[in-house]
Amino acid sequence: MTGLEEIHYAPLLEVSELLRARRLSPVEVTRATLSRIETLNPSLGAYYVVFADAALAEARQTEKEIGNGGWLGALHGMPIAFKDLYKLGPTTAGSRLLAGHIAKKAAALVRRARAAGAVITGKLATHEFGLAAASLSDHFPPARNPWDPERTPGGSSTGAGTAIAAGMAFGAFGTDTGGSVRLPAAYCSIVGYKPTFGLLSRSGVIPLSPSLDHGGALARTVADAAALVAAVAGYDPSDPVSSPRAASATVGFEAGVRGLRVAVPRDFWDGSCDPAVSERVEAALGRLSELGATLAEVRLGLSVAQVMAVGYLITLAEAAAYHLPNLRAGRQGYGREFGLVLRSGLLVPAHAYVHAQNARARIAREVARLLKTHDVLAMPTVGALADPLPPGPRPLTRRISEHPVPQYTWLANLTGGPAVSVPCGFSKTGLPVGLQLVGRQFDDATVLRAAHAYESATGWRDMHPPLWP
Repeated sequence: MTGLEEIHYAPLLEVSELLRARRLSPVEVTRATLSRIETLNPSLGAYYVVFADAALAEARQTEKEIGNGGWLGALHGMPIAFKDLYKLGPTTAGSRLLAGHIAKKAAALVRRARAAGAVITGKLATHEFGLAAASLSDHFPPARNPWDPERTPGGSSTGAGTAIAAGMAFGAFGTDTGGSVRLPAAYCSIVGYKPTFGLLSRSGVIPLSPSLDHGGALARTVADAAALVAAVAGYDPSDPVSSPRAASATVGFEAGVRGLRVAVPRDFWDGSCDPAVSERVEAALGRLSELGATLAEVRLGLSVAQVMAVGYLITLAEAAAYHLPNLRAGRQGYGREFGLVLRSGLLVPAHAYVHAQNARARIAREVARLLKTHDVLAMPTVGALADPLPPGPRPLTRRISEHPVPQYTWLANLTGGPAVSVPCGFSKTGLPVGLQLVGRQFDDATVLRAAHAYESATGWRDMHPPLWP
């Protein structure tokens, strides 16, 4: 590829190399991206706000820098976007409560992305404060799934999933408390990478549940997602849980998976996973075996409902604590579902929160036990296909019940280890399915290596929504 034809679906690293070699201009790429946003966003709702003039100014500056031999790396001159929980200009967290709010200082990852030369095209749609599921009655119109615009793109990083899948950005940063980077990746047939807890600064990110919140990247390929994270990772003293420990996120891709020990805890998803999802995940496991990975059936000894219950208990209590000043002041503007979430959080007694944190520690020990003798865990990302956008708020019992939509993503938030969702095919109805790989804390490279090897051996990353060529 040497021109702008079909550039919107090209991998970030491929276009970045063309910019470095001065075979494409950052201004050309940014204009093409902004034109696509202008065309598609009214139908798909990925962006809340587009920084068209600022992005073009940034692109002109990066063009000068690259032309003068000052190429900074993979993000230099590349159009990317941020979920609207990151403080940058208009920052609403998807809530009417913050409509009109302008951030005084940009989030740490925004500043680091700019320092790496990124061109920031805008702010992306989110579920309210990163939790309440989108509906057609929301204050902000919901983002739509490019594979079927009547369905959810997954959340809460909804706009990020939509933007990457429809070619409206080359990369995006989201947040992930219980799967909010990986769920949109699975539903939109892109890559979602949640690094080890503490590798990405959360300074300047509106929190949901501070002990579970992670930053993360969404992209078209595993290598792109790794490059996004590598460009902004690092210790930040302004984030109290930021880790000074480095993790290599960009090496070892060429090693493949031969000899890699993959644990398959089917007891974790048996009985809860949609057969359409299980079929594609089993095929993906078979492909990993064909590539030389050693697969072993193991028992996690936990159900998805148990893991989700622990995650939600912690999240409800911590979200209520963060929003308590607003609740006491009687501030108006929370949506119906998120308001119910907060009121539920206020009812969680201290002893229940403590028990949930103790259960979290036990869950982490079980995962660590398996990862002593295996390199990664493999499982579905989510056990259901993307469902239709509802006209009104979803009942809270849909989210917190004995039979919730099975999200296998919570496991890695409770342990803090790295996790990647990579496309592994489509249902017979044409809806995407994701394979999730989970690893040890700070061993991000192994998880990325496995995901990259699987991705490279399949053609899923080259498939794009037919409605938006």
